[in-house]
Amino acid sequence: MNLKTFIKTGWGLPLMAVCLLAAVAIVTQRAHADPVKNADFQELDAVINAQMQKHGLPGVALAVIEGDEIAYLQGYGTAGSGRAMTAQTRMLIGSQSKSFTALAIAQLVEAGKLDLDAPVQTYIPWFRVADEGDSAKITIRHLLQHTSGLSGTGYSVILPHDSSLEEATRSLAQARLTAPVGTRFQYFNLGYDVLGYLVELRSGQTYADYLQANIFAPLGMNNSTARPQEARDMAQGYTRLFGFNAPMTEAIPEYDIPSGFIVSTAEDMARYALAMKNDGAGLVSPQMMRQIFTPGLDSYGFGWFVYDDGALIMHGGANYTFRTDVNIYPRADRAFVLLINQGHQFDHLVSAKQIRDGIEDVVLGRATEPVSAGWSVRWMGWAVGLLTLVLAFFQGRGLLNLRSWRERSKNLPKGKLAWDIALSFLIPTAINVFVLIQIQGFYGDRFNLWPTLFTMRLVLPDVFLLMLIGVLPDYIQGFFKLFSLRRKN
Repeated sequence: MNLKTFIKTGWGLPLMAVCLLAAVAIVTQRAHADPVKNADFQELDAVINAQMQKHGLPGVALAVIEGDEIAYLQGYGTAGSGRAMTAQTRMLIGSQSKSFTALAIAQLVEAGKLDLDAPVQTYIPWFRVADEGDSAKITIRHLLQHTSGLSGTGYSVILPHDSSLEEATRSLAQARLTAPVGTRFQYFNLGYDVLGYLVELRSGQTYADYLQANIFAPLGMNNSTARPQEARDMAQGYTRLFGFNAPMTEAIPEYDIPSGFIVSTAEDMARYALAMKNDGAGLVSPQMMRQIFTPGLDSYGFGWFVYDDGALIMHGGANYTFRTDVNIYPRADRAFVLLINQGHQFDHLVSAKQIRDGIEDVVLGRATEPVSAGWSVRWMGWAVGLLTLVLAFFQGRGLLNLRSWRERSKNLPKGKLAWDIALSFLIPTAINVFVLIQIQGFYGDRFNLWPTLFTMRLVLPDVFLLMLIGVLPDYIQGFFKLFSLRRKN
């Protein structure tokens, strides 16, 4: 039977339509299945080295995942003390720790030991926040997705570093909610420390032992630990002083490990990212992984940010001396891990973003932006240093002029004399208010005056010094003038 006769029978057109649809389906399937072309690792090296030179970064460790393989592991620069940075160098991973805490909670849920939507008081009967009624409303899911109503703005306690998870949880009795439970995303570290405490209560193990037995060991993460105080051969962490790298040993808050102080390596984190990309690799069920990666308010799932309907799954970590980024691209079948031993706030906001964006472009096969684009953290630090020197010069001259102020004040009318003294208080107070408003705008619901200032001296030490030089000498002059005037009277 020829084609013309076949069509005339009436069966030809339907069958041809079916074949056409099948062909379209095959082409479409192939189009979706075809992976992004493999990354050019020489180009990747060039991008990272150029960014390190631009910003003066001490060391970088990188891992790239393509398909089901760790395709590239590389270290750049120094880990301190004459050691080369490698993909096996240990570093703090900051808030990336939250994803491990969330995974541990998910495992305990699947084991029937926790219920995501049960109030925290079901498992910790004495759990309290400032408002008794709100205390009973907060569930495990709320803590996982940062929708408990708790925030840094409503919690001003500065805990000793050796506080336990239980002591940290009890301290929330002093925390007031800044939003109704379940209505707003407010990133709150201590909520994940409560989850870490729940891991201990419901598993009967310490938090560190649980992660070792149920996550690190199964994934072969042999250089990872939730006991950072015992970690050996960690990279030297750095902050900055006026653009120059300054080594700093970061204090480890015992109570804050589930939220931000797990130790790992680029290679270990690549194993972890690969497991997360592959439905949990048996650590939890695929159904639970879908819950983990289901975004709630502000695109936050359980310990992960989920963007573009799942095209990008990521989290990061920002310690005082380290930076971590884990980016997973399920549709492109790609992922990368980036660890940096520099934790100045300018680096978290500027250099980390530039180097992360450059890596993303190469990994996803896109054209890279010129390295010259964007601010240089090194130059920003030098500018702060120059401003500090200029300000110190004028403030020093003002203090030296106090020696003749008593004589000069004798010839000043009372109005001018009062104004002269008032300016010594008004100017620095106005500067302080302006700076604090800017800081509050940046931190949002994580801002609380004393904890923020306490942290600022560590994450922005040079800017903190600039603030002190900008205001303290003026207050000293004001009190000196008041004291001198009182003695004269």
